[in-house]
Amino acid sequence: MELRAVDTALAAPTAVRRLAAKYGFTFRRSLGQNFLIDGNILRRIIQAAEISHADTVIEVGAGIGTLTRALGSTAGRVLALEVDRRLEPILQETVCHYDNVEIIWEDALKLDWRRFRELYGLSRVKFVANLPYYITSPLLVNLFQQSSFLESITVMVQREVGERFTAEPGTKAYGTLTVLAGYYSEVEICQIVPPTVFMPPPDVESAVVKFTLRPYEAEAVDPALFWTTVKAAFSQRRKTLANSLASGLRPSVSKTEICNILHSCGISPERRAETLTVGDFVVLANQLAALGLRDGK
Repeated sequence: MELRAVDTALAAPTAVRRLAAKYGFTFRRSLGQNFLIDGNILRRIIQAAEISHADTVIEVGAGIGTLTRALGSTAGRVLALEVDRRLEPILQETVCHYDNVEIIWEDALKLDWRRFRELYGLSRVKFVANLPYYITSPLLVNLFQQSSFLESITVMVQREVGERFTAEPGTKAYGTLTVLAGYYSEVEICQIVPPTVFMPPPDVESAVVKFTLRPYEAEAVDPALFWTTVKAAFSQRRKTLANSLASGLRPSVSKTEICNILHSCGISPERRAETLTVGDFVVLANQLAALGLRDGK
């Protein structure tokens, strides 16, 4: 991989204060605006994502351009999404000299990723972002389901959420996010990040998490049904698997049918969702598909 110097010019409290004062910018907690002010962490994100000049990168939450510039200095092409139009004059100043960077004024949660892929002629890209906490789960769920054009996802997230993605079966943190991430990717926590490296500092620690997209060893014949099954299983965590699935998949399938299907998969109906592995969920979803169930219908 070609090594290039990472632009960390904006990763400093003085840079953020200067831009905020110059443009009268105020942080909005509702948009999860916590800007990175540590160059070492910025370099660690670029290193973890393994960015090279050959890469096209999508970023969500450009902010004042701190990570955007770092990506612009190391990647071949950067498509940076931002929803807050108040940042437009700041970004015009901070990334104007990077002709490989394009700022796209879109809400990532409302974006049609298939259309976006076609519009920008994307094939295999890397996704890198310092994500606003409030969009982490819904955005990543959406991205996993559009994983055919993604090579990897490297994101800064709340530490607690990062630990859910890497949780082991049978633990409290193990849930829908764990199963979905485990089906679509290899997951690793690259670094734990303290609140002090952000302005303003959040109330919790963060984590840099990398998802390397790859096919799962056993394929779900109906990915939508697989996700429906996982959500139904975890919909009532304190109940048995049979009860949770019967409730979540009703009226498509009865509890008696659910019990029979679980037995045919070698899974006790009395178990709870958090005890099943990703492979168990694939087997279960494929058995439901074999019996004619499609996407929970």
